[in-house]
Amino acid sequence: MSIMNNLFSSTNGAIIPQPGPSGWVSMTQGIAACKVAISGVWSYRALSGRIACRNHNPARWAGLWNVRVFGALFPLVLCVLLAPSLSAASNTNAITARFEENLPFGVSAWSQSERVRKGIGKESRFAPYEKGTAADLANDALVERGGEAENDPRETSFWQAYDDKGWYFYIESKEPLVKDLLNRLLDPLSPARKESYEVFFAPGLNDVPYYQIFINPYLDQAEFYDWAMPHADYRSLKKDTRVESLPLADGVGTFVFVPWHLLYERVPLDGGDWRFNLIRWMPFAKAGGVTWGGRVHETGQFGRVHFEKPTKAQREAIERRLLQYAWFKFLATAGQVRKFVGWEDAHVGDPEFYETVLAPEIARLKAIGEKWGDPDQWTSAQVKEGLVHLKDFMEFDYKTSALRTKYLEDRLFSRK
Repeated sequence: MSIMNNLFSSTNGAIIPQPGPSGWVSMTQGIAACKVAISGVWSYRALSGRIACRNHNPARWAGLWNVRVFGALFPLVLCVLLAPSLSAASNTNAITARFEENLPFGVSAWSQSERVRKGIGKESRFAPYEKGTAADLANDALVERGGEAENDPRETSFWQAYDDKGWYFYIESKEPLVKDLLNRLLDPLSPARKESYEVFFAPGLNDVPYYQIFINPYLDQAEFYDWAMPHADYRSLKKDTRVESLPLADGVGTFVFVPWHLLYERVPLDGGDWRFNLIRWMPFAKAGGVTWGGRVHETGQFGRVHFEKPTKAQREAIERRLLQYAWFKFLATAGQVRKFVGWEDAHVGDPEFYETVLAPEIARLKAIGEKWGDPDQWTSAQVKEGLVHLKDFMEFDYKTSALRTKYLEDRLFSRK
């Protein structure tokens, strides 16, 4: 058993990599693991050979033979186990999102745009969702999915782009039975009410929490599932993300807009890749489900959105808008903090904290922004200077809580 433990944990001083979010290691890690395992096998073979030459005890020969057999088979078993990951990694879907001026906003504008009418930038590489896996989703208490496929899936396509305001994607799904489907929406038990999309994305590839949006396009409803607790570095999409769905002549269109201020630490100012997946469920036509990048919550198999690097001017436009939003948010939050809490009231507030800690911090941050003048006239140098204070402006409510916590801790420990 000790030999097996050593082989699985460390071989020749190299640690076999751990699985990623999907439960599989990456292709690069898999290849490295196979090399490490094979290297370890030869080490064990050499070791067993040297021991065997010095001691011809049959019992020891049998034990060494087991070691050598296991060592010979282990690389093959490991590579077989990694095969699905290696195959999936080489077939990952990807779409490019480019910075564009005057992007359409809403379903009507996107559906009538030249890019959609001519199929420019269209992404339609969906695969049927695995039947066995879809059946397992009955245990997911969050949502209800469609049943198994009896008919061919309908075409599903989407487009993506971004500008200084945020990230846009538009989904267009064909449905020949659209009129009948719309008529059946009145029936609360109709499968038409379960027609849906699941959108997953992570704003990066590593060490970032992901988001899920569950959309019922024919009911024009969206639910947001945040897979982390809200804090200064993670905000819910629910408040400011725009989702709109409208029926079309041959299906349905859905527009999604995610403003950059919700993800301001992760904006791809230097370009880069995000994880993304879109799954469509079609229970009304008994057409099953289709997926663009793996299974539900299987982040390691999601597709990729490649954000094309913005130009210097485009980057500055994004940063300027983020700073303007942060400045106005700070002013609003600071006003609410002053008025709502009632710090000046000695019974329900804390005049000393307000006068010695909070008020000076509000004044300091206000002075920084006010010296720049009209936000519409901020220079490039002022924007660059202001980005240093972006977090304090954006998260002044959390800043207030942190100041309050430190103030109380200092008072508590100073009395002891």
